[in-house]
This record gives sequence, C-alpha cells and structure tokens, in this order.
Amino acid sequence: MLHTVMCVPLAAVRILLLEDSDMDALLIEEELRRAEVRYSLRRAQTRAEFEAALCEFHPQIVFADYMLPIFDGAAALSLMQSDYPEIPVIIISGAVGEETAVELLKAGATDFILKSRLFRLEPALRRALREVAEHVALAEAQAALSSCNMDLEKRVLDRTLELSHKNAIMEDDLKMAHELQVALLPSRFPTIPRGCPPEKSAVRICSHYRSTHLVGGDCFNVLQVSDSALSVLIFDVMGHGVRAALVTAMLRALEEQLGEKAEDPALLLSEMNRALCHIFKGTDDVVFASACCLTVDVERGTVTFANAGHPTPFLVHHALNSVEPLRSLAKDRGPALGIFEEATYANHTQALATDDIILLFTDGLFEVENDKEELFNESLLLETVAHHTDLEPERLLHAVVADVERFTGGNAFSDDVCVVGVHIAHLPCNAA
Repeated sequence: MLHTVMCVPLAAVRILLLEDSDMDALLIEEELRRAEVRYSLRRAQTRAEFEAALCEFHPQIVFADYMLPIFDGAAALSLMQSDYPEIPVIIISGAVGEETAVELLKAGATDFILKSRLFRLEPALRRALREVAEHVALAEAQAALSSCNMDLEKRVLDRTLELSHKNAIMEDDLKMAHELQVALLPSRFPTIPRGCPPEKSAVRICSHYRSTHLVGGDCFNVLQVSDSALSVLIFDVMGHGVRAALVTAMLRALEEQLGEKAEDPALLLSEMNRALCHIFKGTDDVVFASACCLTVDVERGTVTFANAGHPTPFLVHHALNSVEPLRSLAKDRGPALGIFEEATYANHTQALATDDIILLFTDGLFEVENDKEELFNESLLLETVAHHTDLEPERLLHAVVADVERFTGGNAFSDDVCVVGVHIAHLPCNAA
C-alpha cells in the first residue's frame, strides 16, 4: 500500500488538533502511531482553546475538523491565514463536497483529507512539513542573498568612492600637468633687435594651440640665436594624453639644453634625435616625434629650415597675396625623431621679403574628416590659406582654423592642433 513506502523518519512534530469527537481524535492518533510518526499533540475544541494552544504550544502543523458546531475548520483556516500563515493547515472531514474542498484549498488549506481515508494523513503531513522547510530554506537563502547583495553593494559603493577619490586626484594631477604644459608654450617672444618692443620687432610671432585631451603631444618654442636671428621649433609627439605630454616635456628640455645649436636647424634636429633614441633605447615602446626647425635671419633676409618627418611649412607672400610650401627636396625630408639614431637632416635656405608670413603647423590641422568621410588634406589647407593671404598674421591663423572647423561640420578635432605664424614685419635695406 502507498502509506507503507519507506520514508525518512520525522522528528517529533508538534500538532494542534481541532476536533470535538473523542473517537475521531483517537483514530487520528492511532493512524499517526501506526505510521510511526513521532509527535506531541494538543487538542482544542473551541476558539479560545485553539488560540491559547497557538500561543502556548507553538504548533508546527494544524489538523482541523471541518464540521464543528461553533468554531470549525473553515474558521480556523481563516484565523491561521490571517495571523499564522507560515503554519500549514490540513482540513479533516467526514463528508464534504468536492466544491467545498476546492474552495478550502483556494483559501489556503495545505491539504484536505476524508476521515475514511486517514492513511493519507502521514504523507500529507510529510508534504506539508517539507513545504514549510523549503519555504524556510528559501527565505533563509533569500535573506542570505539579500545580505550578500547588501554587502556587495556596500563594497561596490566603497570601491566606487575609492575610485572616485583616486580619479579626483588623477584629475587634479592632469589639470596640473595641463597647466605645466601650457606654461611650456611661449607667451612672450624674443624680438629683433634684441630687447625692442614687440610692436617694433622685425620678426613677430603669433600662435594657436589646442589639445584633444587635458594634455597633448604638440608643442613649439622660439629662441633668439643672435641679434638678427630667431629659431622656431615645432614638434608633434606620436599619440595623445599623458604619455605624449611627457615626451613633449622631454623634447622641450632637450631643446633648452641644445639651444646653442639652434642657429643650425639640421644640427639641432640631429642632436635631439640622437638624445631621444638614447633615452628610449632600453624600452620596448616605440616613441617618435615629427619636428620642423627653422631659423629666420633678417640681416640676411633668409629662412633656413630642416624637417624631421613633419608637414612642410607654408610661405605666405602677403604683399603678393600668394602662398607656397617652403621649397625642399622630398628626398631630403628626414625621418621623425626617435626612430633612427644615426639619422641626418639637411638644411634648406630660402629668401624672404618684407611682410612674408611663415606658417608652421602640426598634422592635426588638416588630417580631419567631415560627415561624408571626406579628408581635408594638405592641398586643401594650402587652398584655404590662399583665400586669406590678405589678412594680418593673427587673423590669418584664426580664419584658417575656422575654415577647417566648418569643413568638419563643427566636429571636434581628433588630434592636437598647433599653428605658429612667423611674420617678417620688415627687413633691413641691405638684406639679401
């Protein structure tokens, strides 16, 4: 028979029995003993006895007779669902319709057993207690999960606060690095003759600089090499951000260290290249920078320049409203700094006229695309400059940058941008 199947023995179960019939109560206990259920039982016949047993006996399960004259199984079920929903209730009745049984189960009864089929009591009891145990285990698991989630949330919050603090420190460091890098860019320029007011200088400098990050890899500097000559160096370090900015600072330091060689652009680039290659010789990283160095000598009326893989500067003839690249042989354009330690660079010299403007720039100015993925190349940049040759140097720089921005449709530049204008305000009468 089904009720004789081997089952795990139950621990002693506290059972509250709502039953007014002594005979039926004995039959129920007899069935429990026959099924070898370990139990302690408290019987109640009235509502008062039932409620007292709930408070004092703390039952684990309730057996309730449906057919009682005053306080029956339905009333007991309603009370349990209201005040003790965690305790299972099994309704026991002599005879009741199927419709009533269904309604009782819908109302929250765990099971419904006819008194003529009490052999179902022990498996129903087991199932009810198992469901309670499962609910308790589920609740404990949910509580443990909730506790874990709370702990995880706290750890995530703590980690987020820690990262936020570190990010704030990093942001402060980057802001300081930005301020230091901006400080590396010259704001006051040497004059010719030496010490004269800027507005009377024979050579006047203007510039435009912007970085795509707080710190960038573009930089320039102007040095006085004699009473009649200035040296201008512009360079663009590979990459962006802190790494590029660090190399930028190193190149500026190298230039300051080698400043006495600035009168000879090719020599200065060669020395800087050897130094940069030596510094990064023991690293696995490839670090290089394009650079262009030129020396303007107003006494001779010439510009001498050397190029290390950098975009060729433009020479604007303001008086003639024309523009051309500084002339040089393509094969004499040397490699970028930091690639070949024994690389050599060649000087090129070109005559200047009063009111000429030399434009030096990094590739961030023209290597941009619009929404149609059309590239703004060096040829388009030359055409753009040609449209503004009648403007004064500083206005010329801003007009060119504005035209490039219009080409992109207002999109931000994807690379750092540095533009330097060298205006030959006047030349001595005896200049070549």
